Amino acid sequence: MMRKRHWRDRKGVSPVIATILMVAITVVLAAVLYVMVMGLGGDTAVTPTGQVTNVEEITIEDVEVYKLTLSVFSPSTKFSNLNVGGLAAGPLALTEYKGGGLVAGTVYFVDNTGDGTVSQGDYLYILKQDVGNDKVVSILYMPSGGVIVEKDLSSS
Repeated sequence: MMRKRHWRDRKGVSPVIATILMVAITVVLAAVLYVMVMGLGGDTAVTPTGQVTNVEEITIEDVEVYKLTLSVFSPSTKFSNLNVGGLAAGPLALTEYKGGGLVAGTVYFVDNTGDGTVSQGDYLYILKQDVGNDKVVSILYMPSGGVIVEKDLSSS
């Protein structure tokens, strides 16, 4: 005689294992969603912190400039990620100063360590004629658009 099979006779995953799997999947999905929303996957748009430690008015090649001495920016920041705002021509990208003629509408940087990042004692040259009327310049971090430091040059 053939025995009739009922659905209860079938084998499957135990209820305890099924519950553990459901909880694990929920936790993994929540973690992935959190990383996506919070941007923890290598966020480069965090604005660094730093300071202008000294401002001098000097003359280079018969051109009057402001020399802004910088502190270390944290986290480490490349000069190529910086702009200077508050200038008559609007924000300007930085150009490495290697001597030669200074050109209006250009902000120059001097990288003392040669590593391409802002280090203690590196500095910027900003032509006095390029500074806006209020004499306040901002060093901007371009990936985030944030202001790292603002400096009033009228008190130098």
